[in-house]
Amino acid sequence: MRLTTDTANRLLDFDRLIGNEQRATDQLEGAVAVHNILHQHSVAYLADEVGMGKTYVALGVVALLRHFNPNLRLLVIAPRENIQRKWQREQGVFTANNVRRDDLRVRMPGGLPARPLVHCDSLIELLEETAVAPDRDFFVRMPSFSLPLRQDPTQRRSFRDRLRRQIPWLPDELVDLRSNTDVIKDRFAQAINAAIPHFDLVIVDEAHNLKHGWGPHASARNRVLATVLGRERDDVHPHLQHAYGERAGKILLLSATPVDDDYRQLWNQLDLFGRGEPFTALSDTNTSEDQKREVTGQFLIRRVTSLKVAGQQLTKNLYRREWRQGGLTVHDEPIRITDDRQRLTVALVQKKVSDLLGHERFGARFQVGMLASFESFLQTSAASQQQPDDASDDDQAANFDGADQTTDLAERQGADVPTLDELARDHVRRFGRELPHPKMDALVNALTSSWRDGHKGLVFVRRVASVAELKRKLDDEYNDWLITRLRERIHPRHHAALDAKLAEYRDHRSRRATAENHQDNHDEDSGGDDTLFAWFFRGRGPDGIISGARIQERFRNLGSPLGIFFDDNHLMALLDAAPGEVTQRLAAALGEDRDKADRLLRQYSRHYLSEARQPTRGARFDAAQGAALELLANTPGPLQAHAEVAWRELYRPRKQQRPAAAEAEPDLLEIRTFFTELRRRDQLRADLWPKPASDDLTAAFREQHQRAQLLSAASRLGHAFLDLYATVTDHLQSLNPSEGIEPGSELVTAWLDELERQANTTARGWSAYDELTNLAEHHDLILDTTLPELRRADLRETPTHVGRLLTAQQPVAGMAGRVNRRHVQQFRLPGYPLVLICTDLLQEGEDLHTFCSRVYHYGLAWTPSAIEQRIGRVDRMRSQTERRLTKPLDSVGAEDLLQVHYPHLADTIERLQVRRVLHRVNDFLRLMHEGLTMPPSGDGHLDIAREALADDGIPPVHAEPLTTSFPVRDQHLAGRNRPLAVDESLVRKHLDRFAALSHGDLDGITVNWEPHQPSPDTRLGTAVLATGRQQPFSLHLEHDADHIIVRCVSPIGRVDRDDQWQDLEIWSSGNEARLGAVRTRGGSYDLTLEEDVLLTDRRHDRARVSALLRRVTALADDAERQHLPDRDRPMTDFRTELEQDVRYSR
Repeated sequence: MRLTTDTANRLLDFDRLIGNEQRATDQLEGAVAVHNILHQHSVAYLADEVGMGKTYVALGVVALLRHFNPNLRLLVIAPRENIQRKWQREQGVFTANNVRRDDLRVRMPGGLPARPLVHCDSLIELLEETAVAPDRDFFVRMPSFSLPLRQDPTQRRSFRDRLRRQIPWLPDELVDLRSNTDVIKDRFAQAINAAIPHFDLVIVDEAHNLKHGWGPHASARNRVLATVLGRERDDVHPHLQHAYGERAGKILLLSATPVDDDYRQLWNQLDLFGRGEPFTALSDTNTSEDQKREVTGQFLIRRVTSLKVAGQQLTKNLYRREWRQGGLTVHDEPIRITDDRQRLTVALVQKKVSDLLGHERFGARFQVGMLASFESFLQTSAASQQQPDDASDDDQAANFDGADQTTDLAERQGADVPTLDELARDHVRRFGRELPHPKMDALVNALTSSWRDGHKGLVFVRRVASVAELKRKLDDEYNDWLITRLRERIHPRHHAALDAKLAEYRDHRSRRATAENHQDNHDEDSGGDDTLFAWFFRGRGPDGIISGARIQERFRNLGSPLGIFFDDNHLMALLDAAPGEVTQRLAAALGEDRDKADRLLRQYSRHYLSEARQPTRGARFDAAQGAALELLANTPGPLQAHAEVAWRELYRPRKQQRPAAAEAEPDLLEIRTFFTELRRRDQLRADLWPKPASDDLTAAFREQHQRAQLLSAASRLGHAFLDLYATVTDHLQSLNPSEGIEPGSELVTAWLDELERQANTTARGWSAYDELTNLAEHHDLILDTTLPELRRADLRETPTHVGRLLTAQQPVAGMAGRVNRRHVQQFRLPGYPLVLICTDLLQEGEDLHTFCSRVYHYGLAWTPSAIEQRIGRVDRMRSQTERRLTKPLDSVGAEDLLQVHYPHLADTIERLQVRRVLHRVNDFLRLMHEGLTMPPSGDGHLDIAREALADDGIPPVHAEPLTTSFPVRDQHLAGRNRPLAVDESLVRKHLDRFAALSHGDLDGITVNWEPHQPSPDTRLGTAVLATGRQQPFSLHLEHDADHIIVRCVSPIGRVDRDDQWQDLEIWSSGNEARLGAVRTRGGSYDLTLEEDVLLTDRRHDRARVSALLRRVTALADDAERQHLPDRDRPMTDFRTELEQDVRYSR
């Protein structure tokens, strides 16, 4: 069934987030075109340029297919784990923002995806999860198809045993581990194919990774992937022939760089999935290029990205500023070597490397990007990377990245490494210092401006050791800058104490080689010594001084006056009261005299305090607010609705049934905090903490609180803390910790004054004000790209989410081998890290564009696709560059463009390499955008003799606007203009039918329904059993084609011991209801009982749901009594997490 854009537009709104009408139209047309191509050919290729939103277009295709076919099964294959998780995150954001209506097929009420999302860490996990419930959306990654089996015998046996548990009928010979590894993988793949379900749509992201296709020389990953999805083959094992078959209905391939230099690579990708036959012309050397372009246009679309800048439409080659001559300070000038020692060093290294490559072993050829001397003159120690758990058997430690360029491990070690290592050792032995490298020094010097202007830089290297080496040099530069900054800003009376500690740090660091801090997923910050910032401002900090780390701890300590510095006094804001007026105005709002209001406040506050003998000042402050807001929420009047929202979102879940002995003093409500005072400074508030625009009370309150938490955390945990620390110490007489750390209440005013001073100072350098205003201005962008979970999370958990993101910041971050999620997420924020150094690890799929407009190809990739993918990390929709260039401007300066650097040294072998690669980049542009003659292919080697004979210089950037060879054609958009399958009246009918279940009595069971329900498709209640015990539960509305399903979930509690788990497994085997277990979570429960029922004739709804509730709650209570005796927990214990699980369970 073909569709039109009019039909699609009724369901999808692509402009909701990007605010770019033309781009939204392009995405809508792309989704319709791909949908219709899939209908015609069962395969489509979306090859839009980097950053145009291919993921969103693909999700639009899924939405269109699923809306008209609600039983659609989806499998997404991503290239890496980080991109796999990104797909799941984007699925939630897209459904909530870009699907116009709750159709119960694509989107549920509240904006949740209608199908649960399942993250699979391995191929065997995909098999296991599809066996449990196949009607969910599955996300897996390409390396999982490599089936790493060479690591150890235990791994092989574990994989085999898990496979046999899912497919017990497999004969022994099929799982014989004594066979050749390739044979084992092939048989395992065939077995998995026999057991997994059919997927209606398979999406393959970054499909160019499969360009070598199928065949005897294909990678194990390609062979396994094709076999699992059922590619036709004539050697299927006889025991599996009856079950082996196609498992993919439609295939959607995504890549901004589908080929490098040959249409054959495109056909290989189609053929891998058995879709190549209609397009065999692409593999025929006798077919003309024009004919191949015409064939390609049948299934592939590619649009060029462009920005309207100062009235002109600029394509990427025009809004990017490429530094092709190698320099880093003056555009299109080479790196100048002015130091004689550096000049002699470069000459010596060039002589040694030339002699080496002239040996018959190398034949004057080397792999592009794989000479160590291009990046460093230091020793290149054996690479030691932490490999992902699902790393391929072919992924072995090497000195250079680029396993896709060559599988020859010797070449990936670097031909010149032994020679260079010997030279480096000899230089240190003779002169006592390292060999200088002009290119590395020039890059470091260029990046040091980041601390002063806040401009971020993304650096790609090829040599793995360059990550740590560049980071170390940049850390040294940052330390020098920070020492100067501290001495300039800290009061002179503190200089002696500070200088003593700085000397201690220098001595400590000179005596100890520091490994990179790999802290990633831990909430606690252990500090470090790679930079002065890590040593002095993070972790424990040094002893004997009031360090940044020590003040940081005081901000976290609720017993300290600084512990509520960044709290908000919600009641003071609600009553519009000044300090000293709050309790009086509260009494008036309650209609009580002051004494009675105070007594009520004390009485209610006891329900918000723990049994601690001495509650902290911060805990009592919170309790007083909770009590006051509850009193106002229960008092009719103009403040009731606002108070009810604040109480429900932040305080109701904290209320304890049993009051504590302690109570909160009413005077605590008079406390001034940073946010109460920020409200009184209109301009500063507009800059840092703008008022929410939403008229919805709940949405406005949530946004205000989330903004406050981001502002608070950024002030305490990153670059802004340098200024806050200086402000705090201005109010201390000494940095001696024995003399106390608590400044007076005037600190709030002082910090706000400092921020206003910065705002009014033009030549201030990059300051706290700049970081915090960037956070405020781009709040929605940050939530969409980095913290989408905040939009639905329990508001009380916001500080945890934000703190986990912003803790353990590093001015310079580096990674190789494994993605550091925290570094990546922090790079998407305006603060630290300001420089991110990586290998090809982040080459694909990651969004690093939000606050970065500079990319450095320090280590040069061989293929145009790799070059383009790397630039594409910062050239994306809603990028910093796009936001800057698309503002109303009369003219644009060169510094406003996206800066793309190719640093290299002139008059060296490296320049030959850069020239060759940039020629290929230009050829790729002509191939994909202008349809000119296909460039010659290459194998990744550079022939020095041949390149030296060429007398042309570095090729210039293509200067004309780009036009695509593969646009969306009129026939791609031709279809039937039809109404949507589900209209709003049908959805309302289903929701009303579901809501009716909680009105009136149910047969054979007494239910107390919660007065406030979390969403229209969820009902929370408590069943009162015949024994007098109570059992909380939740009902969820789900949809299956034309029928609705009601799922019941009843929490049992927490299981703490292994023997309890074993007993529960035995107990559950005799029951039809599903036992849900999450053994790694904390909270009030990790065990549930679940069952669902299909509703058919409406007259029987109550009877069917009553029976469902009786079964589930009785079984859950039975499990609780048998395995968790002496417990009968009420809904108040579970409600918060039940609501949260409602939001996340899909």
